[in-house]
Amino acid sequence: MLTFSDPLRTSRVQLLATAIDAGSAGPATLKIYAGIRPAPGAAITGSALLATLQFAHPCAQTVTGGMLTLKPLAEQLVTGNGIPSWGRISDRDGSFVADLDVGPPGSGADIEIPADELFAGAMLRINSATITEP
Repeated sequence: MLTFSDPLRTSRVQLLATAIDAGSAGPATLKIYAGIRPAPGAAITGSALLATLQFAHPCAQTVTGGMLTLKPLAEQLVTGNGIPSWGRISDRDGSFVADLDVGPPGSGADIEIPADELFAGAMLRINSATITEP
């Protein structure tokens, strides 16, 4: 298994934070979808948008030891009904940054939210999030 030094791991997650913070048109977003996850950055077809969360700017609370700790994402209204399966992070100009798996706690998904299903009209927020470079 390939293993990086802590300074390199930290640099890699700092690059992710920098990518999320890029642009100036509006807030960076995490959009959560139900349905089939497309190829990375590809057009979204066959997936239903459930919620759009906004990142703080800058998004990083801390970057150390190969770990990016994000500031809380603002609470937003869930706009669709469905089982969340994946999410897309876009920068402040709406450009693709990353796609991630979404699932309930204990699922091992990249993003675990405390609900098996989301319903329109509910509120969703992410109070804490970390991304760790292996």
